[in-house]
Amino acid sequence: MIGILLIYWIWKGYTNLALEYDKNKWGYFGIGIVSYYGGTLVAGFLVGILAVLIRGVENVNDDSFSNPGWNILFVLFGALACYGVYKLLESKGEKEKELQKREGIESIGVTEEN
Repeated sequence: MIGILLIYWIWKGYTNLALEYDKNKWGYFGIGIVSYYGGTLVAGFLVGILAVLIRGVENVNDDSFSNPGWNILFVLFGALACYGVYKLLESKGEKEKELQKREGIESIGVTEEN
């Protein structure tokens, strides 16, 4: 159930961002979902590698990662990755909008000669 809510929040946030900067909302939603699941995947790999480095391969088993605390940690890493990508796209959109506004003001009264 929490996963469905997270996907809804990602969809809502990235769709609003796409509409604000006149981009494709489904493309931005895809970027949001990939960033969320990519963040959880990277967190899982990092925790797994750290566990192997600290405890050794022999002492790491499946039971040590079936704890709900690990799931919460992975969700938090995914949410942080999603938020980071959101802020990156937001700043990119602001820069593009500013550049477009600047080019529009500077080109007033300039005629093209062929």
